[in-house]
Amino acid sequence: MYELLSAYVPPPAQVLDLAAGSGAFARRLLDAGYQVHAADIDLEGWSVQDVPISHVDCNCDVWDLPMKNFSAIVAIELIEHLENPTQFLRVAQQHLDQGGVLIFTTPNVVSLQSRRRIITTGEFAFFGRHLLFTTGHRSLLPFWLAEDLLTSQGYSVLERRFLGHQGMILRPGRRAWLALIVPLIDLLLMVIGRRIPREAGLMTAVAYVAGKGG
Repeated sequence: MYELLSAYVPPPAQVLDLAAGSGAFARRLLDAGYQVHAADIDLEGWSVQDVPISHVDCNCDVWDLPMKNFSAIVAIELIEHLENPTQFLRVAQQHLDQGGVLIFTTPNVVSLQSRRRIITTGEFAFFGRHLLFTTGHRSLLPFWLAEDLLTSQGYSVLERRFLGHQGMILRPGRRAWLALIVPLIDLLLMVIGRRIPREAGLMTAVAYVAGKGG
């Protein structure tokens, strides 16, 4: 994520780190020379005293922030937790400078692993039964839907990048026969799904850089 941000918005730009957690990414940005403001719904455990943090519920249509606009807004693995991703995109755009960018990641639900799960269980990877109550994942965004939502809200999609290699099929505790049959299934899925980006097959997440519309 840092590489994406620095490629489009170099320091010392103003960056809003949403769903900042304990502050690991905010610390990296601060050390790189960015002017950083953080926001989260839960402020307990915040550990970066040099970075101000605001209480923000991204499900709401108003974010209480000390300044209106930022050169970049970063949201790592946030949008899939929200009740209304379209509203989130709309509000985020209101807090971007002209020419600013929104950078976010979300689980890649078109990976080969996910496609196998659909066939066998009817569930997408990262969005299986009861995961709403454990991970909080509620909004499933395949790459094409994320791009349509961005476009519908006036963003320009500057870059899409698939991230995070899947684990190996043959892992401790798994049956050896899976190492033989799963690659054949994956090959068939790749042939059938030739309109799905090839690089999406073995990646667990997708990242977007979206520019504020005119």
